[in-house]
Amino acid sequence: MNPKKLTSSLILISLPSIFLGVLLPIYTHELGYTTFQYTIIVSILSFSQIVMTLVLGRASDRYSRRFIFLSALIFFTSAYFVFSVATQLSVLIFARVISGIAGILLSISLVGLISDSNNSFGQQMGYFDSRMHLGGLIGVGICYLVLKNYELVQGWYVLFMICGGASALAYIFTSITPGFSLIKSIASERKYLLSIKQRKIWILNVFLSTVFSMSSVIFIPYMQKAYDANLEQIAIVFLLPMIAFSFLGPTLGKIGDRRGYRKTITISLAMCSIAAVGLAFSTSLLLFAVISTMFNLFATMQSYAIDAVFIQDTPQEHIGDAYGKFSVSNNLGGMTGAAVGGYLFDAFSFNMPYLGFAVMILLFSPFMLRLISKSTLL
Repeated sequence: MNPKKLTSSLILISLPSIFLGVLLPIYTHELGYTTFQYTIIVSILSFSQIVMTLVLGRASDRYSRRFIFLSALIFFTSAYFVFSVATQLSVLIFARVISGIAGILLSISLVGLISDSNNSFGQQMGYFDSRMHLGGLIGVGICYLVLKNYELVQGWYVLFMICGGASALAYIFTSITPGFSLIKSIASERKYLLSIKQRKIWILNVFLSTVFSMSSVIFIPYMQKAYDANLEQIAIVFLLPMIAFSFLGPTLGKIGDRRGYRKTITISLAMCSIAAVGLAFSTSLLLFAVISTMFNLFATMQSYAIDAVFIQDTPQEHIGDAYGKFSVSNNLGGMTGAAVGGYLFDAFSFNMPYLGFAVMILLFSPFMLRLISKSTLL
């Protein structure tokens, strides 16, 4: 399958991927909800995704990649239309859960399609991600135009009606696109057990997800605290890596495919540690923006490599089940890291999460190297 066949659909469903995270806390505040109530929306999604990835991962192996991808588009479309009329907390939570299901189905279908091709996992994953980042950037432009002409609540409705319509178009376009895998997986009734190698990678990914989440969760609060950055300045810094990913995704993935996943993971983590120290002691917002962009680029490289190592040699009929289990490690690490990062930021110093990242990578490097030893990756 040629990945370019899905380009338009991925762009269309990704329009809210950037502005949703920025607007949601502002929107809930406008509706009169507290910060605690906003965190409930985020927390419920995180907890529900752990269960959903296991259930949907195994179920997806019983259907074709085409069916799973089209199902993801249906859920995205439904979520966006529900978001558009969500003026109550319960409806917002419902919309987030639907979008969470859509995201899981999308990830599983893309990993399955790449695995079916059995070629350049990192490069193809990078291509898919770059198209979604491009969709998010287009969405930011649409968001700007809409909110320039509407108040926030009305603008929210208009924005998500546009996104829902775009996602519906993506479904129509994909359903008539030829060359899409129609092969139905013949999933075994027996539960898939992770190999020893996959278990080691799973443990490693929990740790890495924790430390990366620990630093990413304080990204915006850090800029506000250290540089007194306003919303416009934060948006510019936030968009820099998004723009880079829109064009460099395939190249970042190709590095692991060509140079070796173990080497890519090791070098990327070393560079991320150096960058984290630079972020902790950066003297200007401009320097922070440049270093954070480099940090995110290397973090993405290791992420593609970790995914590729885990999915290697997985039987085609168990791709969804295996990747569903792997996604749990992302969710567990993400929740743990967010809590740790927030605590270090509030209780100690605003640059402590970045310093903690570098220290933890250094201290646990022998353990990580053992998990990705050459014998493990054979």
